[in-house]
Amino acid sequence: MYDLFDVLFAQYAAAKISGLTALQANTDQRLTSSTDRLTALEHKYERMHIVTVALWALLKERTGLTDSDLKRLVGSVEASEANAHGAAGTTACPKCSRVIRKSAMRCVWCGAAVTTGNAFHGT
Repeated sequence: MYDLFDVLFAQYAAAKISGLTALQANTDQRLTSSTDRLTALEHKYERMHIVTVALWALLKERTGLTDSDLKRLVGSVEASEANAHGAAGTTACPKCSRVIRKSAMRCVWCGAAVTTGNAFHGT
């Protein structure tokens, strides 16, 4: 009887190990997928940055606008965003004090983590 118990326990243990191996494979696949998506987002961000810098350089060259003009216009858009979403929808960044959405997890201006941010706010 003792030998039968050992055989049954070995089969049980093998089934559990097999299940854990499948879970590990699933976790590895999800991690790889997340890493691939992050890499794609980083690539898109870099491309958007390059395009934005190029567009600003072109605007300055063709229109005579200055960096001060851009800062003023960004401030104007920032203020209109604050008005459009109301005080309930925006907050000040704890690091740079710029207006950001309350749903932000990071400040779009300085990159600081926003501990009060809730990515699901308003969804």
